[in-house]
Amino acid sequence: MRVRGRPITLTDDQLLDAAREVYLARGVDATTAEIARRARISESVIFHRFKTKDALFTAVFERQIVLPPAFQRLPALVGQGEIADNLFDAGMGLVGLMQDVLPFMMMALSSAKMSIMRKHAQTPHPLRRQILALLSGYCDREARAGRLRRVKGDVFATLFLGGVMQYVMSEHVERSSERSNVPAFVRGLIDVLLHGAVDSQPRRRR
Repeated sequence: MRVRGRPITLTDDQLLDAAREVYLARGVDATTAEIARRARISESVIFHRFKTKDALFTAVFERQIVLPPAFQRLPALVGQGEIADNLFDAGMGLVGLMQDVLPFMMMALSSAKMSIMRKHAQTPHPLRRQILALLSGYCDREARAGRLRRVKGDVFATLFLGGVMQYVMSEHVERSSERSNVPAFVRGLIDVLLHGAVDSQPRRRR
Protein backbone atom coordinates (compact mmCIF):
# COMPACT_ATOMS: atom_id res chain seq x y z
CA MET A 1 0.00 0.00 0.00
CA ARG A 2 1.43 3.33 -1.04
CA VAL A 3 1.93 5.86 1.79
CA ARG A 4 0.18 9.06 0.98
CA GLY A 5 2.54 11.98 1.25
CA ARG A 6 1.95 15.06 3.30
CA PRO A 7 1.61 18.43 1.61
CA ILE A 8 4.90 20.19 0.92
CA THR A 9 4.00 22.54 3.78
CA LEU A 10 5.52 20.01 6.21
CA THR A 11 7.98 22.05 8.25
CA ASP A 12 11.49 21.04 9.22
CA ASP A 13 10.38 20.98 12.86
CA GLN A 14 7.60 18.52 12.04
CA LEU A 15 10.03 16.32 10.16
CA LEU A 16 12.52 16.46 13.04
CA ASP A 17 9.72 15.61 15.50
CA ALA A 18 8.96 12.48 13.49
CA ALA A 19 12.65 11.57 13.27
CA ARG A 20 13.09 12.03 17.02
CA GLU A 21 10.20 9.68 17.76
CA VAL A 22 11.61 7.01 15.47
CA TYR A 23 15.15 7.31 16.83
CA LEU A 24 13.89 7.02 20.42
CA ALA A 25 11.93 3.90 19.50
CA ARG A 26 14.49 2.22 17.25
CA GLY A 27 17.86 3.77 18.05
CA VAL A 28 20.43 4.57 15.39
CA ASP A 29 19.33 1.50 13.44
CA ALA A 30 16.24 3.46 12.43
CA THR A 31 16.12 3.98 8.67
CA THR A 32 15.19 7.06 6.73
CA ALA A 33 12.41 4.95 5.19
CA GLU A 34 10.88 4.48 8.65
CA ILE A 35 11.20 8.18 9.38
CA ALA A 36 9.60 9.04 6.05
CA ARG A 37 6.67 6.75 6.83
CA ARG A 38 6.22 8.35 10.25
CA ALA A 39 6.29 11.83 8.69
CA ARG A 40 4.14 10.66 5.75
CA ILE A 41 6.57 11.93 3.14
CA SER A 42 8.92 10.34 0.64
CA GLU A 43 12.57 9.66 1.51
CA SER A 44 13.59 12.10 -1.19
CA VAL A 45 12.18 14.96 0.89
CA ILE A 46 14.47 13.99 3.78
CA PHE A 47 17.57 13.89 1.61
CA HIS A 48 16.59 17.10 -0.16
CA ARG A 49 16.53 18.90 3.20
CA PHE A 50 19.29 17.14 5.17
CA LYS A 51 21.47 15.49 2.48
CA THR A 52 22.62 12.55 4.66
CA LYS A 53 21.33 10.40 7.53
CA ASP A 54 24.14 11.76 9.73
CA ALA A 55 22.99 15.29 8.97
CA LEU A 56 19.42 14.41 9.91
CA PHE A 57 20.50 12.82 13.20
CA THR A 58 22.71 15.82 13.98
CA ALA A 59 19.79 18.19 13.33
CA VAL A 60 17.57 16.21 15.73
CA PHE A 61 20.35 16.27 18.35
CA GLU A 62 21.21 19.97 17.98
CA ARG A 63 17.61 21.15 18.06
CA GLN A 64 17.29 19.89 21.64
CA ILE A 65 20.39 21.70 22.92
CA VAL A 66 18.72 24.91 24.03
CA LEU A 67 19.56 27.03 27.07
CA PRO A 68 16.86 26.42 29.71
CA PRO A 69 14.83 29.60 30.44
CA ALA A 70 15.80 29.43 34.14
CA PHE A 71 19.44 30.07 33.16
CA GLN A 72 18.44 33.02 31.01
CA ARG A 73 16.78 34.55 34.07
CA LEU A 74 19.72 34.09 36.47
CA PRO A 75 21.47 37.45 35.84
CA ALA A 76 18.25 39.33 36.65
CA LEU A 77 17.72 37.33 39.85
CA VAL A 78 20.86 38.49 41.65
CA GLY A 79 19.71 39.85 45.00
CA GLN A 80 16.17 38.63 44.38
CA GLY A 81 14.34 35.77 46.12
CA GLU A 82 16.00 32.79 47.75
CA ILE A 83 19.28 31.66 46.20
CA ALA A 84 18.34 28.01 46.76
CA ASP A 85 15.07 28.51 44.86
CA ASN A 86 16.80 30.27 41.96
CA LEU A 87 19.34 27.45 41.72
CA PHE A 88 16.61 24.82 42.01
CA ASP A 89 14.80 26.22 38.96
CA ALA A 90 18.08 26.22 37.05
CA GLY A 91 18.83 22.67 38.19
CA MET A 92 15.45 21.34 37.12
CA GLY A 93 15.86 23.04 33.74
CA LEU A 94 19.24 21.36 33.39
CA VAL A 95 17.70 17.98 34.27
CA GLY A 96 15.13 18.42 31.52
CA LEU A 97 17.81 19.37 29.01
CA MET A 98 19.96 16.37 29.91
CA GLN A 99 17.02 13.96 29.77
CA ASP A 100 16.26 15.14 26.23
CA VAL A 101 19.83 15.13 24.95
CA LEU A 102 21.42 12.15 26.71
CA PRO A 103 19.65 9.34 24.78
CA PHE A 104 20.89 10.78 21.48
CA MET A 105 24.39 11.38 22.81
CA MET A 106 24.59 7.76 23.98
CA MET A 107 23.33 6.55 20.59
CA ALA A 108 25.98 8.55 18.78
CA LEU A 109 28.85 7.53 21.04
CA SER A 110 27.99 3.83 20.90
CA SER A 111 27.43 3.47 17.16
CA ALA A 112 30.06 2.92 14.50
CA LYS A 113 27.45 3.99 11.95
CA MET A 114 27.39 7.56 13.21
CA SER A 115 31.06 8.48 12.77
CA ILE A 116 30.40 12.16 12.10
CA MET A 117 27.90 12.46 14.92
CA ARG A 118 30.15 10.55 17.33
CA LYS A 119 32.94 13.03 16.72
CA HIS A 120 30.44 15.86 17.18
CA ALA A 121 29.18 14.42 20.48
CA GLN A 122 32.74 14.15 21.82
CA THR A 123 33.40 17.85 21.20
CA PRO A 124 32.55 20.26 24.07
CA HIS A 125 29.40 22.14 23.14
CA PRO A 126 29.30 25.98 23.42
CA LEU A 127 26.14 25.69 25.53
CA ARG A 128 28.14 24.02 28.31
CA ARG A 129 30.46 27.03 28.50
CA GLN A 130 27.45 29.35 28.48
CA ILE A 131 25.78 27.47 31.34
CA LEU A 132 29.00 27.49 33.39
CA ALA A 133 29.49 31.21 32.73
CA LEU A 134 25.93 32.06 33.82
CA LEU A 135 26.17 29.97 37.00
CA SER A 136 29.63 31.28 37.84
CA GLY A 137 28.58 34.87 37.23
CA TYR A 138 25.46 34.44 39.34
CA CYS A 139 27.46 33.07 42.28
CA ASP A 140 30.13 35.78 42.02
CA ARG A 141 27.54 38.57 41.94
CA GLU A 142 25.58 37.10 44.85
CA ALA A 143 28.85 36.97 46.80
CA ARG A 144 29.54 40.63 46.03
CA ALA A 145 25.99 41.40 47.18
CA GLY A 146 26.80 39.71 50.51
CA ARG A 147 24.30 36.87 50.05
CA LEU A 148 26.95 34.16 49.53
CA ARG A 149 30.33 33.75 51.10
CA ARG A 150 33.28 34.28 48.81
CA VAL A 151 33.79 31.10 46.86
CA LYS A 152 35.18 30.45 43.41
CA GLY A 153 32.16 30.81 41.18
CA ASP A 154 33.65 28.61 38.47
CA VAL A 155 34.24 25.78 40.95
CA PHE A 156 30.69 26.08 42.31
CA ALA A 157 29.28 26.09 38.78
CA THR A 158 31.33 23.06 37.72
CA LEU A 159 30.26 21.06 40.78
CA PHE A 160 26.60 21.98 40.24
CA LEU A 161 26.63 21.12 36.54
CA GLY A 162 28.65 17.95 37.07
CA GLY A 163 26.42 16.74 39.90
CA VAL A 164 23.24 17.11 37.86
CA MET A 165 24.77 15.59 34.71
CA GLN A 166 26.15 12.59 36.61
CA TYR A 167 22.80 12.00 38.30
CA VAL A 168 20.83 12.06 35.05
CA MET A 169 23.39 9.86 33.30
CA SER A 170 23.32 7.29 36.12
CA GLU A 171 19.53 7.19 36.05
CA HIS A 172 19.57 6.71 32.28
CA VAL A 173 22.21 3.96 32.29
CA GLU A 174 20.93 2.04 35.31
CA ARG A 175 17.26 2.33 34.32
CA SER A 176 16.22 1.67 37.91
CA SER A 177 12.74 0.25 38.36
CA GLU A 178 12.28 2.55 41.34
CA ARG A 179 10.98 5.97 40.41
CA SER A 180 13.65 8.49 41.42
CA ASN A 181 12.84 11.72 43.18
CA VAL A 182 14.61 14.23 40.95
CA PRO A 183 13.47 17.39 42.81
CA ALA A 184 14.70 15.92 46.11
CA PHE A 185 18.12 15.21 44.60
CA VAL A 186 18.43 18.72 43.16
CA ARG A 187 17.38 20.27 46.49
CA GLY A 188 19.88 18.05 48.32
CA LEU A 189 22.70 18.93 45.94
CA ILE A 190 22.01 22.63 46.38
CA ASP A 191 21.87 22.28 50.16
CA VAL A 192 25.30 20.61 50.24
CA LEU A 193 26.81 23.20 47.89
CA LEU A 194 25.39 26.15 49.82
CA HIS A 195 25.84 24.90 53.38
CA GLY A 196 28.39 22.08 53.22
CA ALA A 197 28.28 18.80 55.09
CA VAL A 198 30.04 19.85 58.31
CA ASP A 199 27.81 20.72 61.25
CA SER A 200 28.50 24.35 62.15
CA GLN A 201 27.52 23.59 65.73
CA PRO A 202 28.90 20.11 66.39
CA ARG A 203 27.39 18.32 69.35
CA ARG A 204 29.67 17.12 72.11
CA ARG A 205 30.22 13.41 72.42
CA ARG A 206 28.79 11.91 75.55
